[in-house]
Amino acid sequence: MNGTELRLGHERMLELIGSEAQLLTAATHDAHAGTPVRAASGRTLGQTVRYLGDLCEDVLCWLGSPEAERRWGLPAHPELPDLVGRFSVRLADLLAEFASRPPDSRCPTWWPEDHTVRFWVRRLLHAITVHRIDVQVAAHVPTTAIDPEVATDGVDEVLRAWFGYRLHALGITATRSCSVGVHVPGRNWLVTADSEGTAVLGSGDVAATTPDAVLGGDPSAVYLWMWGRLPNRALETSGDPDAIAQLWGLLQLATR
Repeated sequence: MNGTELRLGHERMLELIGSEAQLLTAATHDAHAGTPVRAASGRTLGQTVRYLGDLCEDVLCWLGSPEAERRWGLPAHPELPDLVGRFSVRLADLLAEFASRPPDSRCPTWWPEDHTVRFWVRRLLHAITVHRIDVQVAAHVPTTAIDPEVATDGVDEVLRAWFGYRLHALGITATRSCSVGVHVPGRNWLVTADSEGTAVLGSGDVAATTPDAVLGGDPSAVYLWMWGRLPNRALETSGDPDAIAQLWGLLQLATR
C-alpha cells in the first residue's frame, strides 16, 4: 500500500473524521477563542480551529476541487462561532469530495509514497484527532479517549510521513547517530537517525535489531507523545535517554 502500513479502512476513517469533528465542535460551546492551548502547537483555541478550517481549504486545493475556489471570508477579528462555522462547512465540503472519489484514485500529495485520496483522508483524520484533544483540554471538558486503532495508525503515520520523510524535505538531520525501538500492542517500529538522514522500519524488519533505546505503551500515549502532547513519563522507556530525547526533538521539528 504505497509503502505504508495503513490498516484503517476508508469508510471507517470517514466515519471517524465526522465523530472527531463533532467532539471538537462540542468542546467549543462554552469556550473562548483566546484561550491558550497548552501543547506543542503554541496556538490559542481560536487559532487551532482556524488552522483546521485552513487545512480543509488547502486539501480541497490539493484535490483540485471546484469548492476550493469558494474561499470562506472571515471578519477581521472573528469570534469562535465564526471559526467553528467555517471549519464545519469546509469539512462538509471536503467529506463530500472524499465520498465522490475512490480512496485509491490518484491526486497530488506532499508524501512521495502515497499519491492517492487515501493519504488526505488519513492526514485529515489525524490532524482533527490531535487538535480535538487540544481543544478539549483547553476548554476544560472531559477528554474523550482516542480509538486505539486510530492511535496506532497515527504512530505509523507520524513516523513514516513526518519523521521518515518530512525531516529530509526540510533538510534537517540528527546531531548524533541513534536508533529507537517503538512499540504499541501488536506493532513495532525501528527508527534511526544520523547526519545522513532518517529511516523507519516496520514490524517485520526489527526483530533482530538491538536499538539504543526503546519506548512504548498505550497507543494513545505514544501517539500524543510524538505530537508533543505528553511527557516522557507517560511512556515506558529504557536504554539511552539521549536517543529518546533526540527522537522527540526531531519529531517536533518535523511536525511544527
